[in-house]
Amino acid sequence: MKPRRIALGLAAIVLGLSVVAPAQELSVSAAAGSAFPLGEAYRTIYGSSFAAAGDVWLKLKGPFGLGTGFTLLSDDGLAMGPTDQYPVRFRRRTIPLVVFYQFDVGPVDIRLGAGAGFHHFRETWQTADLDYSGNKTSPRALLAVSVEVVRRLSLFSSVTYDTIRKERSIGYLDSLNTYQVDLDGVQVVGGLSFRIF
Repeated sequence: MKPRRIALGLAAIVLGLSVVAPAQELSVSAAAGSAFPLGEAYRTIYGSSFAAAGDVWLKLKGPFGLGTGFTLLSDDGLAMGPTDQYPVRFRRRTIPLVVFYQFDVGPVDIRLGAGAGFHHFRETWQTADLDYSGNKTSPRALLAVSVEVVRRLSLFSSVTYDTIRKERSIGYLDSLNTYQVDLDGVQVVGGLSFRIF
């Protein structure tokens, strides 16, 4: 997967739809926060992770809309070997594509969405010549809230849940076994949103 090409392609689709579809609202958001893994093996190695996200939101006439963007998840941890611990680094890049339903309550916009996340991940041992990378497409659920503070500018927050199940991990050093680690979890970010129109 080439994340930049996919991100540009999805952004072009959303922006193209805003031209030809009866668009009501187009906004962009930038946010940062944490990702909280649900898999015990991942939590043991990495704990929670830093997450940064940028998204494009296209609301059509009526309550439905489309969202896409780019998320970077990053963390450092310690892998367990037979007799020692090894520093490891994990990076995940995600391009989401979701359909959302928007409720407007005065200056507050609430979006409930579902769709897919296109993930590329890489785990690297920093003191050994080992690394593992892979791609995965998985379901994604979303709750996003924005509160307008001045015209076109809003405070923004979102909670997403990705179910990225059973990926091979090299977070354990054991040549006889292949370990399967759940990468699913909850991501909470906050930042700003700007409405273009």
